[in-house]
This record gives sequence, structure tokens and C-alpha cells, in this order.
Amino acid sequence: MKVALQKVYSRDKTKKYLTVRIFKGYKVVEGEKKQDKSRESTGLFIWVNPENNKQRQLNKESLKKAEIIINRIKAEYESGLYNIYNPENRKINFTDYWLEWADNHCSGQNSDSTRIRSNFSQFKTSLKHFKAFTGDQLTIGDIDFTLCERFARYLSKEAVKHSDGSNLKTSSVNAFYKKFDLVVWSLFNKGLLIGTHPAQRRLIALPKIVQKKKEYLTIDELKSLDYNKCDNPQYAKAFLFACFTGLRSSDITNLKWADVRTNEKGKMYLYFVMEKGDEPISFTLADKALEYMGERTEDSDRAFPYFSYHGNNNTKLYHWLKESGITKKLTFHESRGTFITNLIIQTNGNLEVTRRLVGHKDLKTTQGYNKLIDEGKDDAIQLLNDAFK
Repeated sequence: MKVALQKVYSRDKTKKYLTVRIFKGYKVVEGEKKQDKSRESTGLFIWVNPENNKQRQLNKESLKKAEIIINRIKAEYESGLYNIYNPENRKINFTDYWLEWADNHCSGQNSDSTRIRSNFSQFKTSLKHFKAFTGDQLTIGDIDFTLCERFARYLSKEAVKHSDGSNLKTSSVNAFYKKFDLVVWSLFNKGLLIGTHPAQRRLIALPKIVQKKKEYLTIDELKSLDYNKCDNPQYAKAFLFACFTGLRSSDITNLKWADVRTNEKGKMYLYFVMEKGDEPISFTLADKALEYMGERTEDSDRAFPYFSYHGNNNTKLYHWLKESGITKKLTFHESRGTFITNLIIQTNGNLEVTRRLVGHKDLKTTQGYNKLIDEGKDDAIQLLNDAFK
């Protein structure tokens, strides 16, 4: 890039206006090579033939200010603000850039801290796999199609979990490559690289995710469960609570007694913003759900103070279910599926009522039906209550 000061005469030829000309290089427009340049006004001028000391002093100050503006533009160019390719960018260490960009990207998200930590953790895990694949000496200039393709193949065939050394699941392969792809995209968005993304996800042969059959607990299976028989009763209580509310583990972790309210009919209900939602959900709590909540304390207290989601607890959950005669391999997340599936059954397939209860965004609603749907939500919970009588 070249930056130069241009002086343009005023109409009466007594002044020259100072303008900065920025030459970025060349670009191809409709098959023709053309200069890529722009102009930036400084708002300054100098006198062509200064007649006194005041005008001569103004000329000196205007030229000095113009030089400052030029230096500022050059500095912004060096930092990538102008989105102009700088060959020196190719020398930047890619893994250092990756970590810094991911930190800034996740910190800037409009979300709660739990979700930010989870997202940043995925970026760091993906980076660990990338370092295991290439080391940490590659620069931005080394990023090309072949490298992207080889990294995708590495994740699919060779990468292993850091916890137990087993191969990555297909969903993990796709998730980790997606994080890498976002970092590569940022190089072009910030002007650190030019041209076309060397390997967009659609050009890379990633393994297809095979959707597993969703498992859930039937009403009869739920009736057979006693949380006291689980090695971790608090975990089991939270799991059963989720089976009757559809809350995710992160939602239960964040749930406070202030979110549990009483309506004008004396019924307890939830008024709560889910982790993956923007607006609060509100619905009456099933009687069985209330049984698993324990005694109410201060509004600022967690409703499930001893609950902590961890993969090891899913093993205890599996053994508890097996000892109860249930051979399905379930994790905590299947509690949400249990709630959703049983609601659909109990409401004769009313997907819209179910969608509103669990906070999904998939179906669009007509505003005029809001009151009718809200009434249907309480009816659905009552149907779930009736199934246990």
C-alpha cells in the first residue's frame, strides 16, 4: 500500500486542499486489471501564496496535521483495519493467532458465562488437535487447501480423545473442524489473507453424522424409578425433575428459587430464561417435578445446590436405570427428550404447545393464538399429572 498527500486547488486558486490518496494495489473488474485506490479528505488546506505570518503558520500546522493523518492511516493498515493485504501477515504464528482470536470472539458473544466457557473450550480442544497434527510453528501463510484437507482427515482417522485415547466421535470431528474453519474465515475477514478461503467446509470430505435413534423413558418406566436407589441421589432427583420440565443440565445448574413462582390459582410455575433462549419461558410445574425440588430456601439460592453435571455421573445414571430394569443407554440429556416425547403423546401431537414449553425456536407462531396456546400449556401439564394418578 502507498499513501500520499495530494494538494487540490480551490476554485479561486488561492488555496490548496489537502487530501490523502491511498493506493491499495490492483484488482480485476469485469476481466480488466484496475488500480484499487481511494481518497480521504483531511479537512485541511494551505495558502498558495501566504501573505502574512498567520497564513504561513497555518500552512505549517496544516502540513504537520496531514502528516499525522497519513501516519495514522499507515498504522491502521498495519493492524489490518483497512482490510488490505499485507505480505508480512503471512509470517504471523497461526496457533498464537488462533488462541487470541478465539478468546476475543468468545468474550464478545452476548451470552452467559457458562456458554462462553463451553464455546472457548471447544476452540482450545480443536487447537490441541491441530498442534498434535502440525506442531505450533506454522504461520498464517502456511494455510492452504492441502493443509485443511489433511487436518480434516487427521481428525477423522487419527485424532484421539485426550481423556481416554479413543477415536473421536463423528460429531466431535465435525465440531472441531468447524472451529478451525471459523478461525481461517477470520483471516480473510480481517484482511490478513486475500483471495478465496482455501477450503470451505463444503469442499472438505467430513464424515457424515449418523443420527442415532432417540431414546426416552416411558411413563411406566418413570413410575418405576426411585432416586434413593441411585449412587448419586441428588443427580437422580435433578434428572427426574428434568424429565418433567425439559430443562437442560445447564438450566438446572442456573435455576434459582426466584425462578419458581406462584400464580393466582396457587399453582407453582417456572418463569425462566433458558441457556439457549432469549426470552423467558413460563409454565406450571407438574406435581411430580415439585416432589424432586426439596424444601424452598432463599430466592437467591440455587434450587438444586448439590447438582453438578459430569460425565461420570452418567455412568451412575446408567447403573441406576439398569438396576431398575431399564436397559436403555441414556445420558442426562435424554431427560429432555423424555419430557418432549411424553408431552407429544399426552397432548395428542400438539407440537406447538410442546415447542413453547421447551423453548424451541423451530415453529413460528401466530400472535393471535398466544392466549389459546398458553392455556394449552397448563392443560398439557395436567395431562402429565393425570398419567401418574
